Amino acid sequence: MPRRILSHLKDKTETMSAYLPYENIYYERIADYYRLVKYGMLVVMAGFILLVTIFCNQDLRPENFRYLFKYIDVDPVATSANYKDIYYNRNENTSFAFYKGDLAVVGDGRLNLYNIAGNNILREKLESNDAVCDAEGKYLLVYAPGENSVSVFNSFSKLYTLNYDYPVISAHAGDNGSFAVITREEAYRSAVYIYNNTFKSVYTWRSNEKYAVSSAVSPNGKNAAVLSYAQAGGTYLRELTVRNISKDKAELNVSSQGGLPLRVGFFADGSLYCIYSDGIVFYDKNFDEKEEISFTEPLQLFKIFSGGILAITGKTKADSVIHYYETDGDAKFTESFQYSVLDAKMIDDNIYLLTDGAVYRYDEDGLASAKAESGADKMFVFDDGNVMLCYDAGTKLIKKGEFED
Repeated sequence: MPRRILSHLKDKTETMSAYLPYENIYYERIADYYRLVKYGMLVVMAGFILLVTIFCNQDLRPENFRYLFKYIDVDPVATSANYKDIYYNRNENTSFAFYKGDLAVVGDGRLNLYNIAGNNILREKLESNDAVCDAEGKYLLVYAPGENSVSVFNSFSKLYTLNYDYPVISAHAGDNGSFAVITREEAYRSAVYIYNNTFKSVYTWRSNEKYAVSSAVSPNGKNAAVLSYAQAGGTYLRELTVRNISKDKAELNVSSQGGLPLRVGFFADGSLYCIYSDGIVFYDKNFDEKEEISFTEPLQLFKIFSGGILAITGKTKADSVIHYYETDGDAKFTESFQYSVLDAKMIDDNIYLLTDGAVYRYDEDGLASAKAESGADKMFVFDDGNVMLCYDAGTKLIKKGEFED
């Protein structure tokens, strides 16, 4: 086909050279060249669309195009003080989360999602007044501990609902759309179901001796981790299991004795952490142990971030020590703190602490600044250093420059 087109252009050029001036022939050649390039680009584009349709058909969903136009109606001038004008109804069971740039408010039998401009972009009635959500992955998981179902949402609608014969203990969302649900079965005291991004069950962990307390799926969806325990007198027999789902192969199985197991999870690079009431164990992405941290005082609060773990220990909540560990277990920050911490965040090496009376910020050099605020019990920090506080009826934005040394 290309040879035929080039032969046609050659014959045309020879014919023109016999009847047209040189200048006209030159411009005709240029026009033919760009005409040929146009047809070539159309062929390449058609081939690209065909390949995308064949290999990426699972991702060509209406929701993806809705994300493309998600903020098309948002006025950037009006929202320069982002998230400050969000209002909602809440009760004592209301919980907050941040999902793909939107504020999720779950409580009073409803799920509401508010965007950067304060618009309510998703409203959904829930069956329980005590529902909670996990917003850490590709999908938003909503469930009520003790109830028998888990609902899967994106930013615009409910996608799927999973029903079980026994109550759900917890659910955890993964980055690639996979997720894990802890419940039980008739013949087992504990069962963990792992689902892929199309909501199909791909692996099940079961035990009649131990209770599963936490589960997680790796960022690439290939590995699943389960943290479980059995009580033995005044201590706990703990077990950490990691399995490669794609290869149906055990990657890690560690048993230990000590404090209550609390949380297992993966960092963004695929490395693993395991949190107990008396310490933290860090593993690399090959699941070799990197560091084991032991606490000499009770663990009061912990928060997981992409770059590490913030842990607060102390005999009382009002007299504690703040620790920040990087993903390899290296202790990057340690500081005494005299107030009860309600919430904590880490952004660009800055640590933010919410108390009953103020928001405190520690920079990377350990220097503290504060902004007096009271009545809030949840805090979100943005990349620009602004802080959003959640109150009983609405949010309030604190600008980065309002913190005082």
